[in-house]
Amino acid sequence: MKENESALYSEYIIDGIRCDMTPAELLDECMEYAETAAVDENFSDIIDESTDPPVAPFAYDSARNEEYAALVAAETLHERAFTMLYPEHFTRLQIAKALLSRLWSEGHFRLGDLRLWAQWEWNTRPIGNMAAFYSSASAASDYIYGLGVRMADYLFIESDHTSSAKFFAWLPESEEPDTEENCEGDTLFKSSPYESRHPWIGEGRRCASTLQPDPDSWLIYIPFDTCPYRLGGSVLAQVNGHNGGPGPQIQDPDYFIDCYEVVREFTEDGIIVAGATVADGGLAAAAARMCAGCGIEIDINGLLASYQEADSTQLLFGETPGALIQISDSDYDYLDSQLLLQDVAYYPLGHPDPSMTGLKITRTERSGVAGILASLLGQASEGED
Repeated sequence: MKENESALYSEYIIDGIRCDMTPAELLDECMEYAETAAVDENFSDIIDESTDPPVAPFAYDSARNEEYAALVAAETLHERAFTMLYPEHFTRLQIAKALLSRLWSEGHFRLGDLRLWAQWEWNTRPIGNMAAFYSSASAASDYIYGLGVRMADYLFIESDHTSSAKFFAWLPESEEPDTEENCEGDTLFKSSPYESRHPWIGEGRRCASTLQPDPDSWLIYIPFDTCPYRLGGSVLAQVNGHNGGPGPQIQDPDYFIDCYEVVREFTEDGIIVAGATVADGGLAAAAARMCAGCGIEIDINGLLASYQEADSTQLLFGETPGALIQISDSDYDYLDSQLLLQDVAYYPLGHPDPSMTGLKITRTERSGVAGILASLLGQASEGED
């Protein structure tokens, strides 16, 4: 493997059309410092063709959702190869995943304090791969810019085998909180409302990663985007050996910001007992990973009704970024008021059950709740325009 600057600094001609900017120019728009290092070498154009995914979705059996959940949860423990047919979705999902993974960290910070490091490890030879890389770089630039997060660095490494896109989120300098004395001459300032004056982040987690055996506590699902659930390019499709159908269109960074800020405050305040990132594998995979030593029966009827979705498999395994949190029953009213205040939709899924193991998925009728949540989701979607 070797670093390949030509992939970053060449001009691209895709499907016979010359692209306006190089990948480096796209990514530099999100860099912390606007000044870019000059590149002396003149690289040849990169010419490629884009590849479209099959349009026909695969028919899943919703009666096998619990079986699917176990398979997908196990698959998400391994490093995931880039899904070439869905470059924009996969890239946005991995960026969201990197940022969401920091939600549970010790420390004091906000979304705008974080910096992203990006690395593409790429097999450049197959037709369509370089077009997919360009789409990935373009999607990364657009999404990161919309989130108000800055990039610290990016790298393209040429590989002879599979391709991957990795994103890592951290603070520029990780340090313990400043004392009052050494803050007097500090020149730090907030350049946006989504940054902190003295951010810091620790190596440990502020909350557990698995369910705690409190049968009165609640498991709450909070999606961080308003897009419809789709299975194209998902881990579920991968373990079944196909890619068919459209993928989710993650494209609401403003809503992501609202969700991130309120959930991060819950973490810092100790409201969240346990938390898991919803990304690869979707909601079902995250819930299955949380069931280590304590089971749960989740009820998805309110979620299905709010999205007016009849296909439970699509909703459970569609890879919309989000968070799955466990809170004490005594904190439920506080969480409810804060999420309603921010117009953030949330979905109570059930209570942990120490007497069982694993994940059970059910649907029961509820009155009133589904309508309220659907209204909330509608308000959030209207905010996109």
